[in-house]
Amino acid sequence: MASGIGHKGTNRCFPFWEDFQQCYFSSNEKTRADCMPVRDDYLECLHHFKEIARVRAIQTVERNNYAKSKANGTDHKIISLAPSKSDSQNGNDSVEVTEESSLNESVHKLEASVLSSHQNLNNIVEIYKIASSNDAEAAFTAANSLGRIYTALWTKGLLKRAKSQQQGEDSSAAAKVGDWIRDNYKQYTDLLKNMLGHSNGPIQITALRLLLQMMDKEGQSMCKSAGNYVFPNDSFLEAIEAILNSSESSEHLLRTLAESYLNAYDDLRLYFYRNLVKLASPDYDPFKNRSKRGPRNNSVQHSEAFVQNAFAVMNQIRTMPKTSKETMSLWISLPKNSGDSEPSVLSPAAHTRAFSEAWLALMRLPLNPEIYKQILLMMHKRIIPHMSDPKLLMDFLSNSYETGGSVSLLALNGLFTLITEHNLNYPQFYEKLYALFDRNLFHVKYRARFFRLLEVFLGSSHLPAYLVAAFIKRMARLALFAPPAGIVTAIPMIYNLLKSHPSCMVLIHRMPEYNSETGEEKVNKDCDPFISDEPDLSKCQALQSSLWELETLQHHYYPNIATLAKIFNEPFHKPQFMLEDFLDHTYTTFFESDTSRKPKKAPALATQPPSALIRSGDALSDFMSF
Repeated sequence: MASGIGHKGTNRCFPFWEDFQQCYFSSNEKTRADCMPVRDDYLECLHHFKEIARVRAIQTVERNNYAKSKANGTDHKIISLAPSKSDSQNGNDSVEVTEESSLNESVHKLEASVLSSHQNLNNIVEIYKIASSNDAEAAFTAANSLGRIYTALWTKGLLKRAKSQQQGEDSSAAAKVGDWIRDNYKQYTDLLKNMLGHSNGPIQITALRLLLQMMDKEGQSMCKSAGNYVFPNDSFLEAIEAILNSSESSEHLLRTLAESYLNAYDDLRLYFYRNLVKLASPDYDPFKNRSKRGPRNNSVQHSEAFVQNAFAVMNQIRTMPKTSKETMSLWISLPKNSGDSEPSVLSPAAHTRAFSEAWLALMRLPLNPEIYKQILLMMHKRIIPHMSDPKLLMDFLSNSYETGGSVSLLALNGLFTLITEHNLNYPQFYEKLYALFDRNLFHVKYRARFFRLLEVFLGSSHLPAYLVAAFIKRMARLALFAPPAGIVTAIPMIYNLLKSHPSCMVLIHRMPEYNSETGEEKVNKDCDPFISDEPDLSKCQALQSSLWELETLQHHYYPNIATLAKIFNEPFHKPQFMLEDFLDHTYTTFFESDTSRKPKKAPALATQPPSALIRSGDALSDFMSF
C-alpha cells in the first residue's frame, strides 16, 4: 500500500485520516455525505488514483501529438534527455528516454543508473531539473528520487568532507567529485526548502519529510566524526525559518511538523524551541553564516504569517520530555561511544528552559486579538505548569489584566495561578476586579469562566465586609439590566456570598426609617447611599445600602427568575447553590425547558364549537345568509 511510511515518523496521510475521522464522528446520518470529499482526499493520498489517471491522460495526449507530428513530417518528441557526445565518450551509461516512456519512468531509470554506478552521477543534474520544473507530479517523483540517491550517498560516505579537504590540501579528482556532490546536495536541500512554500499541501509535507531524512543522515555523520552527540541545527534552523515565514504553509504541514516530529522526538522539539527564540528575536540576522548575503537590518519586522504559523505549531505541541533519560526519543541517535560528557538534549532542565524562552519570545511578538486570547485561555493549564520560572509571565498577565474587556477576563486564570501558587503580590487586585463589573459582563461569552473565578476570589472568610458588600451590591445593580441568562447566574452568586459572609446580611435586613409623628415611611429622592461610579471599594458605601434590586427582580417578566429571586424572602436555612448548574443557561435552554415542560392543569379555553359561520344576531346576518 502506498502509505508513504518512512524510516522515521508516522504516515504522511495521517492528517487526512484525522480530518475524515473528525468529520465522520461529528456528523449524523443525514450530513455524513458531506464527509465524502474528505474521504476522497485520504484515499488519493494513499493510492494516487487521480494522479495516475492524470499522468496517463498526459501520456495519451503526448502520444497523439507525436503521431500527428510524425504524420505531418515534423519532429516532435515527448521527452528528450539523450546523453551528449562527451558523456558517451567518457563512458557514462546515461539513460536515453524514448518518446514512449513517461516522465516518471524516466526519473526511475535515471535513479537506477546513479545507484548502480558512480560513473552516472551526472544524471543527478537531470533529475534535479525535473524536480525544479513546474510539473507538480514530476517534481514530486523527482524529489523523492533524489532523496533516495542522497541517502545512499550519505550511507557510502561520499557527502562527508575529509580532514584534508577541510584544510584545503586535497586537490585530487576524488576531492573534486566530492565537492561537486556536496554542491548539488546543497542545491537539492535549497529546492526542498522552496518546496515548503509550494501551494500543494502534499508536496509541502514530502519536502519536510525529505529534509528531516537528510538531516538525520547529516547528524549521524557529524556524530561519527565528532565522537559525541551533534545536532545539525543549521539545516534545521533554515527549514523552520522557511516554514514559519511562508504564507503558503498549509494546516497539514504545520500539523505534521508538530504531531509527527516535534511531539514524537525530544531533540527536534528542543531545537525547535531554541530556533523559534532566534527567529523571534528583533536582532536576528537571516543572512548570518549563509551562502546567500543580503542587507543587515537592525530590527526584524515579523510578518503576520510568521506569528500565526509559530503559534499554530506551539499550540499543537502537547508533550514534554520524560524525567528519565532512557525514555527520551531522539531523531538523531546517540553515538555508542559518546564519552563522559552528557549532551544538553538529555537534560530535562534544558527542555524546560527552552520551553519557557520560546513562549516568552512568542508573547513579545505583535499578536492579533485571536491569538492573544487563545494564549490567555491556555495559560494556566499548558504554559505555567511547564515554565522554569512562572513569575516571568507577570508582566504579560498584568498588562493583559489592565487592558479591560474580555482580555482582562481571560487573564484572570493565569494571574490567579501566579498569586495562589507562586506567591505573586499583585496590588489593588480586587479594585481592578471590581472595575470589570459593567453592563458588558453579562453579555460576553466568557461570562461563565469569570463567575467561576469570582466565586473563588470572594470565597475567603478573611475578606472585609465592605469589600464583599461592594461586589454584591454592584452585581445586584447590574442584574437589573442583564439578560435572563445573566440574572440566573447573579442571583445564586449573591445568595452564596451572603451565606459565606454573614456580616453582609444587613443588606437584606435593613429597615426603613419612619416618621415618629405620623408613622409613615420616610421617602427621600436619594435614599440609596450606594455610589455606583466610585472605584474605591471602601468609599462606595455599599454596606450602608440595601438590596432593593432583589425586590425588583421578584417581579421580573420571566416567571422562573421571579420565583428564584423570592428565595431571599425565606430564612437562609438552605445550603448554597451549585453555581455550575446556572452558568450555561441561554435563551435556547430557557425555550427548550419551557416548551418541554408538561402543564399540570390544562388551560381554560372555550371548547363550545360554533354551529354556523354566521350566527343569528351578528351584524353580517342582516346582509347575507347561507
